[in-house]
Amino acid sequence: MNRSLKFYSCALLILTSADSYSNEITNYGDIKIKANTVIFDEVRNELLLEKNVLIRFGIYTIIGNQALLSYEKKKLMIDGSPASITSKDGNVNGTAKSFIIYPNFSLEMLGAAKLFEDNNSIYAEKITYQIKSND
Repeated sequence: MNRSLKFYSCALLILTSADSYSNEITNYGDIKIKANTVIFDEVRNELLLEKNVLIRFGIYTIIGNQALLSYEKKKLMIDGSPASITSKDGNVNGTAKSFIIYPNFSLEMLGAAKLFEDNNSIYAEKITYQIKSND
């Protein structure tokens, strides 16, 4: 009985946290997250996603091997080999060893980063990209 209560409490906390997080980014519509394994660390207030991580918001899709959503640090970190970002319209795509996304949708691409937007291309160890609010 105690394990069931803990499980449902954690599930409720995750759903409540996800709802409050998604309310902060209403300009981007729903965020959809898929992963083979999802672990919520109540003590650290973090959500760990492992294996086949797929994150969709607005017109963007991010794919990685592992992701960590830190509610306290207010950032989503995605690791991959490499991790990638694409847009439905094909105007934006890129890869890097890891991504960090902040609530204002500033995206840091770290490690062998490549970003292609329209006819522009950037190659660097670190790229900071501001996702446009009208996308």
